[in-house]
Amino acid sequence: MFKIFRHSLAFLTILPVSPKSQLTVVDMGRFPGYYPLVGVVLGAFSVLAFWFWQNLGLPDPITAVFIVAFQVILTRGFHLDGVADTADALLSHKPLEKRFEILKDSHLGTFGVTAVVLDIILKISFITLISPYPIAATAIFLYPIWGRVTASVVAVLSKNARPGPGLGFNMVEYSCFRELFLAILTTTLISLIFGASTFLTSLLVLLFSLILIPIWHKSLGGVTGDLLGASLEIGEIASLTFFVLLCLPK
Repeated sequence: MFKIFRHSLAFLTILPVSPKSQLTVVDMGRFPGYYPLVGVVLGAFSVLAFWFWQNLGLPDPITAVFIVAFQVILTRGFHLDGVADTADALLSHKPLEKRFEILKDSHLGTFGVTAVVLDIILKISFITLISPYPIAATAIFLYPIWGRVTASVVAVLSKNARPGPGLGFNMVEYSCFRELFLAILTTTLISLIFGASTFLTSLLVLLFSLILIPIWHKSLGGVTGDLLGASLEIGEIASLTFFVLLCLPK
């Protein structure tokens, strides 16, 4: 268990956990079960950073920018690349094979740049909005978890869009309901600790995750690693939306 978690953490962040053991493709298929635990680590670091910058007396919008930038650095912007590639491919209205070519292309198009900019702006806006409230630290801790359980659901319940080796392929091909159960259990239990509203938010995030699957399958016939990254980012934004609607004082 700890071996898979360390590898998941090393794969999804820049944290120097330095796993030395080798992984099989089946081991990689267990990664989705540990996505939310990686979110716990990222959320904890984000809360510490949030408290630090707030105690410096920085304005809320600047603190929000620093939080989002900090998370991008911790994750190497890994998932934003998935957002960009997914937007370029799916919004191109090209034939299926051409969409796959766009996904593999390292160059960014107009749709990709726009999607990344909107992603960052929305996160900054939501964090700015919640920063004055005492519950802000709760949201900053939980939304990386909620975003990653979205990717877990999509990975386990989807099929690969194309055959072929790769981490994204392995995480979809070799994951099973054990991983889904672990991811959902982790997310819902942690959310429940903070109250009924955050627990309800986690349930809405899970339902939202299910909506993404037919969208990806209709667009590409399945998912790729890029679509998993896009699912995570979209899940974070959706979860912040649900949190604002359900948890902020009216």
